[in-house]
Amino acid sequence: MDIREDKAWLLRSRFNPFPISGALALSEGQISFTLDEDAGESALDWLEARLEAGDLKSRIEAGESVVAFAYPLAGCEVTWPITGGGAMMIVQTPGRRWVVSYDYPAGAGGAISNTMSLISGRRKAKEWKRALAESEA
Repeated sequence: MDIREDKAWLLRSRFNPFPISGALALSEGQISFTLDEDAGESALDWLEARLEAGDLKSRIEAGESVVAFAYPLAGCEVTWPITGGGAMMIVQTPGRRWVVSYDYPAGAGGAISNTMSLISGRRKAKEWKRALAESEA
């Protein structure tokens, strides 16, 4: 049973994002990120290198479900960096660190757009913190 699933963006890093869209999900004690069809329009080279997988764009365009990560919660540490303003989370796993943003990183979107993203991101962070706490109960 899915506890939570939201549109999100996988980031190369907090400061050099190269965002890739998809779905962040919490289900049956596992946290995962699956690319969506919009991900095919992103710069995927950094993710292909990290996953040691080739031609993600063709796989996405062919309708394949591409899972960037899926880990049991018991083997992860999930944090929310202050520098992300509440709009992103870090999923630390053995050997990998994933940065996920709840809203598109809108550096060029202007002050109003950035403020709205922070408000939305903080709300989603609270919901995710609650869902993670409930799933570990």
